Amino acid sequence: MHQCLQVVEIVSLVCEEIEKRSLPSFARVCKAFNDPALDVLWRHQDSLGNILRCMPAGIWEELYDADEDEITWLMNRPVLLSDWERPLVYAHRVKSFNYDGRFPYPVSGRPTSAGFLKSLELCFPWKPFKLFPNLQTLSFFSRSEGTFEYIRLFLGPQINDLYLARPQTAAHLSLLQTIAAECPLLKDLEIQYPNQELDYKATFSALVLELDRLESIILPCLDNFALEHLARLPGLKSLTLENQTVMNSFSAGISDDIIFPSLQTLHITGEVVEAIFPLLTLMTHAPLRDLDIGIAETVTAKRLAALYSAIIRYCRTSYTSLERMNYCHGLGVGTAIPSHTDIPTYLVQGSQILSLAPFRNLSVVFLTAPLGFDLDDAIVGDLAQTWQHICELSIYSTFYVNHPSRITLKGLLSFAQHCPHLRSLALPLDATISTPASEADANAGRRIQQNSLLCMIVMRSPIADPLLVADFLSSVFPKLNSILTDKTFHDPEADGPGDDVIEAIAYNEKWKAVAAALPVLRSIRTEERT
Repeated sequence: MHQCLQVVEIVSLVCEEIEKRSLPSFARVCKAFNDPALDVLWRHQDSLGNILRCMPAGIWEELYDADEDEITWLMNRPVLLSDWERPLVYAHRVKSFNYDGRFPYPVSGRPTSAGFLKSLELCFPWKPFKLFPNLQTLSFFSRSEGTFEYIRLFLGPQINDLYLARPQTAAHLSLLQTIAAECPLLKDLEIQYPNQELDYKATFSALVLELDRLESIILPCLDNFALEHLARLPGLKSLTLENQTVMNSFSAGISDDIIFPSLQTLHITGEVVEAIFPLLTLMTHAPLRDLDIGIAETVTAKRLAALYSAIIRYCRTSYTSLERMNYCHGLGVGTAIPSHTDIPTYLVQGSQILSLAPFRNLSVVFLTAPLGFDLDDAIVGDLAQTWQHICELSIYSTFYVNHPSRITLKGLLSFAQHCPHLRSLALPLDATISTPASEADANAGRRIQQNSLLCMIVMRSPIADPLLVADFLSSVFPKLNSILTDKTFHDPEADGPGDDVIEAIAYNEKWKAVAAALPVLRSIRTEERT
């Protein structure tokens, strides 16, 4: 055998490239291949099934409890110490474990009973129960209330990545307080779907205060003390708060410290826009690359302008680093939908979007407003010149009560001229104003073309002549192959009868005609060139 294949590190790299189904055969080739192949084969487990199948046959019997709609496993005989010998040969190789509450086959679709996990704990011969002593990544999704407490069976000192879902009781929240002691090396923490009737904010905050190595965290919400603690962690790169409540002011002088020095990703969702402002004040030193803000309520134009101003004021360090900006609202159940009479209150002026111009390196922008934005060709021209690195741009109304757009087809020429990487564009247009393809000729007689745009989302844009529109678009954006309207995301007929519904359906049919004409016109132009 070649000397290279006697080097464990090289054999391990080879094993990484081998299909998983072939690894058992590779492990049996020779002793030098055995350990590296088994390490890769057992490194990640999606259930306890493989480990327990290493036990002698007949110990466990699968039963279905129709009353509880869950799977349980009956122990047919006592588990002997010798029955654990073979499973433990492989258990120490497991570095990543995903428990989704279904055993042993996720396709069964039914949760495992807590009784099975209890039996497994009782028959384990060494205490405390540590079936996977070298576990580094744990994902634990509790599908039944009784199973969450058994997360303690898998927590260990080497875990650095932890995902938990569905803590449902006060006892479950109490159990979370042990995580910091059990997992002192924890870097990535995510907790999802807690019982909304519990006061989990204090529990999560107390847990965070005990963790000093965090690099990524996803939680529903935190209090001021926990956020100040995170702000001072030198290695924190990603922070997500999915249901943040309104906070008090932070400690005096904290903004004078170097806070969030490594934070690149900030995702925050709140019931009201006021829940967002305090956290933005801590972003003065953060080199953000991804900023995602969601608001459950419907936000007026005035309050949205205040949010934009806060982003500009406190995220100065991110002027050159920010690559993705996403703002959406109206995420809450039963959110009030404005009507046409509310346009003065909710319509966002184009100058407010232009205020975001300092973020010149954005590649993805997704902005919504309840009744849309008052944009025209001049404003989108300024945006195109400002965001020349843009790849995906979406600016439109959240609801289907639109203020008439003043962006014509001619306004799209700015994107063709200044945004060579633009792949997806979502903007309401006024396509009733005919713009012949000849408008794409530049002053020097060269035609303006952009060969990256693949998809346009025009929402409920008015349109007159589909063929003229298709001729213009295929000339300026020859790779364009998809045009979507609001009917793609929402059926206008669900809004009930009315002139707006009839109009929306008619526009949708015309835009479908534009999409159908694009490949035909593209073929004609190809033939003309040849």
